[in-house]
Amino acid sequence: MDYYLNEGLEGVERQHYRGARSFARAIQAQADELRSGNLSAGQYAVFSPVTQAELAKLKCSRDDSHKSLRFLYLNGAETLIVKIMPGPTHETATRELADKVKEKIGVMGLRRAVRDMGGTTYLGAESQKEADSAIRPTAFRPLETNWPTVVFECGVSESLPRLITDSNWWLANSAHDVKIVLLISVNKPQRKIHLEQWEDLTVPNPHITRNNPNPPRTWPTKVNEINIDGGTITGTPLRLPFAKIFLRPAGPGEGDIVLSAQDLLDYSEDVWSGVP
Repeated sequence: MDYYLNEGLEGVERQHYRGARSFARAIQAQADELRSGNLSAGQYAVFSPVTQAELAKLKCSRDDSHKSLRFLYLNGAETLIVKIMPGPTHETATRELADKVKEKIGVMGLRRAVRDMGGTTYLGAESQKEADSAIRPTAFRPLETNWPTVVFECGVSESLPRLITDSNWWLANSAHDVKIVLLISVNKPQRKIHLEQWEDLTVPNPHITRNNPNPPRTWPTKVNEINIDGGTITGTPLRLPFAKIFLRPAGPGEGDIVLSAQDLLDYSEDVWSGVP
């Protein structure tokens, strides 16, 4: 749990939790700073001690006034890590990318074969977390409590190290049930979008001997990164393996979900459309 408490949160003040009203004031002040363009305010806030009963109250009040907040709660440490979405541009970046993926799925006639799980809470090892968006296949994971296979996490460019920590949480705490994590790092002042695709990959042990028969290990691994800067794009295409989304081999007329350079340039235009 120390990893999730600290990695990517360097310099973030640990605030003493004094109740829902104090929490709401602190979050609102930080959100106002972020949305005014002061990125030094930071996208994350950390509060403790927060009991599970207090967490339930915060979720209720959050749903009324701060729907875009995302929570990671560490049970043993009674610590709540809050991700504050800086504004509509970042929400659009998440929604539009998820929509692009679902559009490609729809072309294969499989749109009803997946569910958009939004910010559903998932229970990990002594912790619980919400995604910005997520996709779950209905055939092999029919229950709302089943883990998604694809997760989307979005943040400001300065938060990328923490987004990577979040991707590791999904892959590790789902016992590898989450297959793909897509990170969306948005630099609004420079109109740039950075995407990273993380998956669990099995890495062979190069030191296997008769006396050291350690098997291969599975590690969260960045398998691709894409940069969109105006009309310039590198790292394409974005390819999501069919079997990792649907948990079965592709059939006739089916295949990997592929977002081409043009798809992603269109996505970028959609994100920046209307942004002053």
